[in-house]
Amino acid sequence: MATEGGEGGTAIVGTIVGFLIVMLLLLFATQVIVRLYAESALTSAATRAAESVATSLQPSQDVAAAEAAARSQLGSFGSRHVSFDWKEVDGQQIVLEVRAQSPEFLPGIPGWSRIQRTVTVRTERFR
Repeated sequence: MATEGGEGGTAIVGTIVGFLIVMLLLLFATQVIVRLYAESALTSAATRAAESVATSLQPSQDVAAAEAAARSQLGSFGSRHVSFDWKEVDGQQIVLEVRAQSPEFLPGIPGWSRIQRTVTVRTERFR
């Protein structure tokens, strides 16, 4: 049964457009959640690594072990997408800068996939 105004099929077009908008919003929400989780996990691993080195008796010698433990904590994300840069390891403080590439569901958003955290921990010694 055809309509007189030539509006046949408009319901399907509106439904498809609405469906695509909902899917894009869900994809964006997924991207935000994954990025927030990656930031949280990266910050936690970096903080634990820096605290581990800060409480060590030989901080400069325990950097590799702390970095390996942090990569292990991050799993496959830590082994492929994360770089650790130990800026300062001395008797006063530990400064660790961590950079990573967040997993992407929506490519093409400039600056969205880069995560950078700097963790500073003071060393403490018993007297």
